[in-house]
Amino acid sequence: IDTGDGQIVFEPTPDRIDVLQRPADAPVLWLSAEQSNSSLIVDDAVMLKIFRRIASGQHPEAEMGRYLTAQGFANAPLLLGEVARIDAAGERHSLAVAQSFVRNQGDAWSWTLNQFNRALDDLATREASADARDDNVEDYLSLAGTIGRQLGIMHTVLARPTDEEAFTPRRAGPKDVVEWIRRANGLLENAFVAIGQRANWENETTEVEVRDLLAAQAKLAAAMQRLGETGKGNLMTRIHGDFHLGQVLVASADAYIIDFEGEPARPLAERRGKANPLRDVAGLLRSIDYAAATTLDPKNRAAAGLPEVKRRKFVTRLREGAERAFLRAYREATAGQPDLGGPDLLDFFLIEKAAYEVGYEAANRPAWLPVPVGGLARLASRVLGPAWGADS
Repeated sequence: IDTGDGQIVFEPTPDRIDVLQRPADAPVLWLSAEQSNSSLIVDDAVMLKIFRRIASGQHPEAEMGRYLTAQGFANAPLLLGEVARIDAAGERHSLAVAQSFVRNQGDAWSWTLNQFNRALDDLATREASADARDDNVEDYLSLAGTIGRQLGIMHTVLARPTDEEAFTPRRAGPKDVVEWIRRANGLLENAFVAIGQRANWENETTEVEVRDLLAAQAKLAAAMQRLGETGKGNLMTRIHGDFHLGQVLVASADAYIIDFEGEPARPLAERRGKANPLRDVAGLLRSIDYAAATTLDPKNRAAAGLPEVKRRKFVTRLREGAERAFLRAYREATAGQPDLGGPDLLDFFLIEKAAYEVGYEAANRPAWLPVPVGGLARLASRVLGPAWGADS
């Protein structure tokens, strides 16, 4: 369609045109969930995602969808086509993408909270059998493993050699590592400022964590230098970039990865950049921690029926079990790709992510601040060992 400033173009994926050919009277369902885009489902077959933030250049949602579809990755929505505006200078602005609709039972965040709450309900009900409680735990551990396996498969696909420059893997060089450490320590400094400025905390546990973190600030910054440097020479590829439980659909005991646009507030070039795949792994692990913290909230109806010590012990078991199941399946799926980085590099990205979360919660949701503070404290304790704590 010609416009006064170029053209609007409709570009179907060549071998998917038949899926786009829906009846003129096909039902349309607008999704009302809070999202950074507007989405609708056409004829229970096509998901049309309309972008609210328009920027010039290749859009990562369309670019990643097109590449993964061409590479045969089955656990993400297939890219059926793209709508774009090509301006008079030939610059591209993506307006929308059409994707295959994945029938699902909701996203993994909602599924996880339901599963955790059901497990707590069963634990609080005397009539609940041990088998029922174990079933709830096993179901969740199974999903965590499935997510790990599918993420690992996707990362392996993105690590393949290719002539497409935007997806050609490369190795992390000294400049990459310096930038990682600079960014992570900047986030840590902001996190320490945020927790140092807060005068009162809701419970003694968080007060102790804050005291120990502030005492260990210099040691943690030094540890980040050491941990980050282990990434030199490791793989850098395209990654999801904003991976958490809400970016996974649960569908018939399988997991589908969605939403590849990265963090919408970041520049398009940065969202299309290459990074170490363990950033995605860290994002999912931190998301599991958030799910556990949400379940532990005493305002949660399911949690209120149990003594705090018993509740915390059970949810900690769920969280740690899910983390192990996710990591085990991920490592199995990426066993043929040894250059992703080891546990030290994963700890680096986990601390970076927790520090980012502290800054975000302090600025936007102060009531949630104890969640990433607790996560950051556990990570610092693990990394620093005997050097951890205000009394060390």
